[in-house]
Amino acid sequence: MDRKYQVFVSSTYVDLVDERREVIQALLEMDCLPAGMEMFPAADEDQWTLIKKVIDDCDFYVVIVGGRYGSVSSEGISYTEMEYDYAVTSKIPVLGFVHANPSDIPVGKSELAPDARVKLDAFRTKVMSRMVKQYSSPTELGSVVSRGLNRAIKNSDRPGWVRGDQAMTPEVRTEIAELQAAVADAKRAQAEEAAENVRHFELDLDYEHGHDEVTIEFQLEGYESNFRPYSAAAELTYTWDDVFETLGPFMIDEAPEQSVRDRWDSHMLNDTHRLEGWPVLTRDSATTTDSAWGAIIVQLRALGAITLGEKKRPPSDKSIYWKLTPAGDDYLVKLRAVRRTAGEAAGD
Repeated sequence: MDRKYQVFVSSTYVDLVDERREVIQALLEMDCLPAGMEMFPAADEDQWTLIKKVIDDCDFYVVIVGGRYGSVSSEGISYTEMEYDYAVTSKIPVLGFVHANPSDIPVGKSELAPDARVKLDAFRTKVMSRMVKQYSSPTELGSVVSRGLNRAIKNSDRPGWVRGDQAMTPEVRTEIAELQAAVADAKRAQAEEAAENVRHFELDLDYEHGHDEVTIEFQLEGYESNFRPYSAAAELTYTWDDVFETLGPFMIDEAPEQSVRDRWDSHMLNDTHRLEGWPVLTRDSATTTDSAWGAIIVQLRALGAITLGEKKRPPSDKSIYWKLTPAGDDYLVKLRAVRRTAGEAAGD
């Protein structure tokens, strides 16, 4: 990938015009992106926020120290030194270049004020406390900057800049394709879940329900008046609404299947008076046959009225638990809730 690096060039300006031109030319020949005071007036304190932002966006920082300290801020520090300190603090790779023979710099390009010379010497010492290269002429400076920056690029892992049409590497394309597939899978799962939720709130009326009838077989046992044991197979007919209205309330919360089955057996026993020609028994019981009970469970599940319980239980609990689905709960309310008549409502 063709990567370009942005380089901030920091120095005083008027005395180093030729040097800056050579450095910027060297950077352009290396396909780097120069940035520096040409973009803004370095002595404008209102621009300090912008200066810091530009430095933050750069991959490398180049400072050139000549014979002048430069214009200073209200704190008495030159903008070049402020830029240098900020780059060091921001941990941007810093390349320092100082004039090899300060005494050879023409008077017109040197500091004359004693206090400014003191500050310049201190700043030069600060820059030279790190790895620096020296130069004697603008042409030489351009050459040493090229060599130093080439070495820094090889030794530093800087992000650089790439063209927008080159930023999409095969790895990035693969990652995007994987993310798109994951999003598609998530949307598909969400749609399936939404469809399932709709199904839970609607009974599947393709199966027998409501006033459709079902005949349920059971075993009736007890004692006749002479205390002789009695046992016989019997059957009673119910509507599916009868079955669900009887069992539904016991599955509003999760209930073990045996408890629900016992409730149904008790209900059938109370209905044995409907049997014609059967003796009166004492200590009697009714037990729904396994096949009849299985038919009840399968039918209520097919309707979408009940489903298996999901609560965590100890491993020792081997029972099967059943609970109403949202559709089953809604249907039970409609079956068992008592509405006020029009007359009662008007009497309020």
